[in-house]
Amino acid sequence: MKPWHEIAVPHPDIRAGKFDESVFAADLSDVVAGRGPLEYGDAETFFRKTYPTQGLVNLLAVIASRLSGQKAGNAVIQIQTPFGGGKTHSLIALYHLFTNSQAGRPAGPVSQVLEKAQLDSVPAVRVVTFTGTAADPLGRTPWGEIAEQLGHYTLLAEHDRKQRAPGKDLLHKVLADKPTLLLMDEVAEYVVKAKDFREQIVAFFQELTEAVKVLPRCALVVTLPSSAPYGEDGERVLHQLQQVFGRVEAIYTPVEGEEMYEIIRCRLFEWAHEPSDEARKVANGYWEMYQRLGDEVPREVREPSYRDKLRKAYPFHPELIDLLFERWSTYSTFQRTRGVLRLLAEVVADLYQRQHPAPLIQPAHLNLANATVRRELVKHIGNEYEGVIAADIAGGNAKAQKIDREVGSEYTRFGIASGLATAIFFGSFSGSERKGLGVQRLRLAVLREGIPPALVGDALRRLEEELWYLHVEGGICSFSSQPNLNRVIVEKEEAVGDEHMAEEIRARLEKLAGTELRVTLWPKGAQDVPDTKDLKLAILPPEHPKQSRATNAFVDELLKKCGVTFRTYQNTLLVLASDEGELSSLRQKVKRLLALRAIHDDKAFMRQLSEDNRRTLESKLRTLESDIPFSLHSAYRHLAKLGEGGLEWSDLGLPTVGEKGSLSKRTLAYLKSQELLLERISPHNLLRKALREDEPEKPVSAIREAFLCYPQLPMVQSPAVIEQAIIQGVRERVFAVKSGDEVYFGDDLHVSVEAGWVLIRKEFIPQAGLQVKRVDEPQKPDGTDTTRPGGGTPPPDRSTLERRCVTLRVKVPWDKLSDVVRGVILPLRNDGAELEVEILVQARAESGGIKPATWENKVKETLRQINAEIVEEQCE
Repeated sequence: MKPWHEIAVPHPDIRAGKFDESVFAADLSDVVAGRGPLEYGDAETFFRKTYPTQGLVNLLAVIASRLSGQKAGNAVIQIQTPFGGGKTHSLIALYHLFTNSQAGRPAGPVSQVLEKAQLDSVPAVRVVTFTGTAADPLGRTPWGEIAEQLGHYTLLAEHDRKQRAPGKDLLHKVLADKPTLLLMDEVAEYVVKAKDFREQIVAFFQELTEAVKVLPRCALVVTLPSSAPYGEDGERVLHQLQQVFGRVEAIYTPVEGEEMYEIIRCRLFEWAHEPSDEARKVANGYWEMYQRLGDEVPREVREPSYRDKLRKAYPFHPELIDLLFERWSTYSTFQRTRGVLRLLAEVVADLYQRQHPAPLIQPAHLNLANATVRRELVKHIGNEYEGVIAADIAGGNAKAQKIDREVGSEYTRFGIASGLATAIFFGSFSGSERKGLGVQRLRLAVLREGIPPALVGDALRRLEEELWYLHVEGGICSFSSQPNLNRVIVEKEEAVGDEHMAEEIRARLEKLAGTELRVTLWPKGAQDVPDTKDLKLAILPPEHPKQSRATNAFVDELLKKCGVTFRTYQNTLLVLASDEGELSSLRQKVKRLLALRAIHDDKAFMRQLSEDNRRTLESKLRTLESDIPFSLHSAYRHLAKLGEGGLEWSDLGLPTVGEKGSLSKRTLAYLKSQELLLERISPHNLLRKALREDEPEKPVSAIREAFLCYPQLPMVQSPAVIEQAIIQGVRERVFAVKSGDEVYFGDDLHVSVEAGWVLIRKEFIPQAGLQVKRVDEPQKPDGTDTTRPGGGTPPPDRSTLERRCVTLRVKVPWDKLSDVVRGVILPLRNDGAELEVEILVQARAESGGIKPATWENKVKETLRQINAEIVEEQCE
């Protein structure tokens, strides 16, 4: 099915979005020049097809009375209607009435005008016309054109050439000799175009109105648009002209009867070609869709007669027209036919300019973000609904549009949530009582080719959960200016102060901090964090998120100082800061939680809620209670410590769903995974980090202190890590330890390393003249090994010598790879080795085979993402 705008092409003025000239009538200058269509150019036809509304009859009677010499008629009248269809139509009626006095008699509008004005005949008058959209600012001025038509151009010739407004006396001479009717259409647009002598034109209109007022058989009728042409410049012009002319409103009687569909089409569209075949195709397509939906749509739309109704209403969906006439037209302020035409003209213009692709124009397609469309509805129901639309339906922050963006897919493509909200709003009002739409009729308002029907129910649930002014009762959805439970929650949230949120967050952090590290919660200064040897974690308050400029300075002071003195054990302190974005989300959840608690604790209010709303409230409470721990982990994930280059930040990453560990435990796990915190250290690594190359020895106590004090060294989980490395190093002859004149080198030390012991490089043992003591073997007085034949110094044991390079090629069960990383890779890495790991994967599937998507999209894509080099690839 083709989009409606490819078949039903709107009138040019609607396509351009300009309705001030006339969406529903011909141009006055065309009628005067004989170029207008027969319906407007021929007086007999015009009056025959013009319904004599009270407003039109009153206007014509007032002018006829004035021009006949009666004092009752007004001299200057401005016609200003919200949109086209009235202004130019009225001027054309005046033009035909006084240039074709016999037209429309004895019946029709003319006879009614004469009766209203208490006249026997239409007075003979001169009719002068000026159409601002047709007049050329480089041609004759308005005063020159008027003088020319009245045969007195010589009186104003010089004023016309110099573009200077004539005075009132000259205008008296031009107008006073005979009864005169001045019809001036769209003067605002002309004034905007005539920028060079704009002040003179305004001055002319001022003089003209003064002259016409004092002439007993002279009348001036001017039309001004309701909105200014050409932006700000046009606004200023329109304001000036309104001050000159004032305002008069014309009232028109709505069109009635079964011709409404045809009238709407004729007034709004010019057909590119005969639409009946396409209209029939679209009608069949929608009707067949309703047959497939069955009871999900109303019974009447599945009747054969509804297919004919779809065709007759084309390019509109009957639901749109029916809602307008059955509900909106019941407002006293909604003039039935003109109101419908005016609203539909705006809707068509908006959809055409956006090239909306739907085959029919449905209620869901009204663009309430368009101020003109919105205003045509809101003016009947109250300005408070401007806020309802902005909050829930249309606008940059509207919740329905936000749902479409968040869900994506068909939601965004078809605007499912915002379309449903628009349709509900459109069906919510009538002059007698607030209405609404059930899900069956909402499917009519939204569904078209390509939209999965299941989305309607899904979107309705989201709307009910998130919108503020949507009410659902007995399956009927409607909008009201009264807030629903969602809005009450927001109002309670507004009462939640920052201090209440801070208290709640702190209380939950105290429970979540854990005991694996010594935690200081929300320190105000460096003096709040003790300077001890144990591992410590300072959790910063919300005012110090990681992204804050002041946070770095604050964290640097915490890590380097303890009060006014410098911190000794700088390599034992970690700082955890919040993520600014995640913290904002956390605060919002905490605010919502506190608001829900306040509502739940308000017993009087809870009694007013329906059972459904009470269940909803309790469900929201449970969900938030379970979500907030995860949000705390997500927010407090930026870890700071001192490193060799100064302050270093790390991101712990987002937690896994359902993570229940403490912040301390998560911090430790991250440090260990990144080898920033050592549970063990190899003797070689200890020697390399603890002693300079030219340093023969160092007290063990100093080594332990160094690992606690100096950030350039790795953090150790406890001093026992150092002791165990020393015991291992002595056993493996990596180094020795001495106590006094005795040196331990080669076997296990069966006692803890004492504070007075010193670590010594093995190559310095002979130079120091120290006696090597084997703690597990007897020795001769001369130091020789009693277990070696012949005594003397034993040859080196190759099993204890350092390896420069090792290469292993092993077959490992696939489910033991993690053990290889933990027991093979990491120990070698801890010894300072540069590692190159090559993996040979041979996978064979005996049945079914390995899917191409698995190989390309999972296996190889994973290798590409980790920058692995594929050395060889074979596939059978």
